[in-house]
Amino acid sequence: MTDFALPEEIEQLRQAAARFAAQELAPAARASEKAGRWSGAVLDVLAKFALRELDVSAELGGVAAGCLAKAVLLETLAVGDAGGLAAADQPGMAAGALAACPDLDLARKIASACLAGEAQAALVVVDAERPTPSGVAWAPSWPKLGWVFVSEADSLRVLELAGPLEPARALAFQASGGVSASLAAARVRGEWRLGSRSGVALRGRARLWCAAVAVGVAQAAFDATIAYATDRIVFGKAVAHHQGNAFELAVAATNLHGARLAVRDAATSFDRGAADAGFWATQAWLGAVDAAVTVTDLGIQLLGGHGFLVDHLAEKRFREARMLALLAGGRDLAEADLAELVLDVPDALALE
Repeated sequence: MTDFALPEEIEQLRQAAARFAAQELAPAARASEKAGRWSGAVLDVLAKFALRELDVSAELGGVAAGCLAKAVLLETLAVGDAGGLAAADQPGMAAGALAACPDLDLARKIASACLAGEAQAALVVVDAERPTPSGVAWAPSWPKLGWVFVSEADSLRVLELAGPLEPARALAFQASGGVSASLAAARVRGEWRLGSRSGVALRGRARLWCAAVAVGVAQAAFDATIAYATDRIVFGKAVAHHQGNAFELAVAATNLHGARLAVRDAATSFDRGAADAGFWATQAWLGAVDAAVTVTDLGIQLLGGHGFLVDHLAEKRFREARMLALLAGGRDLAEADLAELVLDVPDALALE
């Protein structure tokens, strides 16, 4: 029998994070959006959770607890409020690029600044068949953006920014603020060829970050939808008990659970050093963002007009799900990575 239970220490982390998310993050979600950042008190608690350090190697100054611990923590915090995660978790989506950087001294310098909350590193995923973008369209406004990793096919570049940052309005994650940056004056600190699997792996780590947050956003949306739909009476019975709605909710619950298992399995594959971890993380990302978009959209539909009002968080979660589907290169580049490797990834069932 397959056991999907979390290791005891990670389950304890999840429970503590769930209490914090429910008691501190969720009640302040709208206020944090308006402020453009999470409070210092919230960041102090996240430091105790070692949010930034969990999936960073000891060699780079992290605690090396692993990708599974990080994915579970991200998912659990996102149930409360995902809005500030992109800023609070540094190096965050760039952790895989840091781990892949051949210049260890440079990687340590960047990691040190990120882990101390003094600066951040962004990851830009580039389509090799299109012109290289001239800048970063959006990054959190805090801490200050200092470096940009550019991942294109099997190459990796590290740029150190120079020049001013401009305010940028984001679709979501407004508690992280937003800036854009030109790369025209950026200093190239290194450029390397990594090999296709390494390129997919570092992009897979970024997608795993997005996938874990997407699962948390979807869970929050599902819980809120169930609470509303079982309380709201229409034509003599609860909205959730009308057959069409019940069917959709059942499918959403199944897809959400499947996405969670796929994310945790992909995280575990990174922790055990599997060569195809990037492939499975990319697959998990596709499933997670699809589930999140579906669940958050269903929440808006079942809440009716309430779904579009800021009185509820349904519209916020929908914006977050849509934005997560655009990060790390979006669907096109994710599917391109899968297509490149699909024939080289062993079939786990065939090997049994």
